[in-house]
Amino acid sequence: MTVGSFIPASYNTYDFKERDEEEFATKRPGLAFAIALLSIWLALGINMPAVAQTTGSLTDPYAITSLPAYYGFTKTVTITNQGQAPALNVVSHIVLLPPATPYAHVTLTGYSTMPDSTFRDQYGNLIGVYQWPDILPGHSVTLTFTYQDTSENIAYRLPSEYPPYNQASAIYREYTNPRLEAQAVNTDAPAIRALVNQLTHGLTNPYRRAQVLFNWVAQNIQYNYSLKASGSALATLKSRLGICSDIADLYVSMLRTDGIPARFVGGYVTNNGDGQGGFHQWTEFYLPRVGWVVADPTWGRFGYFAALQDDWHIPLYDGIRSDISVHWQYAKSGTTRPYLTIGYHYHFSTEQSPPVTKSLALPVSGSFPTVSLHHTRLGFWAMLRMDARRWLAAFDSYWIRLKLAIENL
Repeated sequence: MTVGSFIPASYNTYDFKERDEEEFATKRPGLAFAIALLSIWLALGINMPAVAQTTGSLTDPYAITSLPAYYGFTKTVTITNQGQAPALNVVSHIVLLPPATPYAHVTLTGYSTMPDSTFRDQYGNLIGVYQWPDILPGHSVTLTFTYQDTSENIAYRLPSEYPPYNQASAIYREYTNPRLEAQAVNTDAPAIRALVNQLTHGLTNPYRRAQVLFNWVAQNIQYNYSLKASGSALATLKSRLGICSDIADLYVSMLRTDGIPARFVGGYVTNNGDGQGGFHQWTEFYLPRVGWVVADPTWGRFGYFAALQDDWHIPLYDGIRSDISVHWQYAKSGTTRPYLTIGYHYHFSTEQSPPVTKSLALPVSGSFPTVSLHHTRLGFWAMLRMDARRWLAAFDSYWIRLKLAIENL
């Protein structure tokens, strides 16, 4: 079973540069040994992992950014086996970086443990894959990630007219699909369809249609200060009340129902206008020839359509998804089972000057991996195969460290 929580907390920041130098000082192999091992590796025909940079930024010719602010933040993830049996073949997927935006430049500057591989999910998030042969009862594994961010005010200099959407494009098909995030978004639900048709009747300009829908949400949906989520676009429409995720659900639902591609951004705002920070969700909609344009309907009464009038928004991931998932197996012969829980903590701080970042390398796999069940029982032969895979995984992990050691000789 997977359990997740967002709990802002203070803790020591992991210093990647210091750890990086220490590891290579104590574990760096000699050049001759490295070349010999590399030759054996190539002779065996084993695929070498690709390497990618983790920093992301986006230049948008229609965007006007100003007044940058600089932040540092740390994320810790702790996975604990609270059951009474070992959890075997534990695999965790953790969001490392969101897609690039013109209004925020988020950089992964350090990690306590390198992921075994990475991939891009359907939303464009960079996902780190972590694997452990086992986590024993009462034991935990903790991962720490450090980041730097530059966030800016943004407005757009947009054209007055737009060509029709290319309805065959991947973006259009993905982000107007009623099945995408259907439980929360309710795209094409009759009540939402009727409202959208009423509001946008006679309008052909997608920017103007998006603005009319935004204004309706801003003027008719109240923020629920009890912080109780309504849970879906339809529930929010009925109650006219919701928290930021509910308001984003409704606006995205209305946009997609109107044939305008739209997506969610989950992140953190360091200031809500009253000096308080917290986790937040906002949106982006897609315009032909222009691309993605940001809008925050929760703060819609303050002019946040096609603009962010602050330097507080820090994106952490795109889409309605878990920030972390964990899958594991357990022995078929056992009478007890493992039970894994997830602890998730962030700590944010403000910096006074532009950050000096260090480029990081990560292993990359090119496609979305198969997602296993949360837990599966294993027989004798499966356990034997698991041990073989464990040795191979250890060899792969050593190769990644060796490659980085060679690069730093």
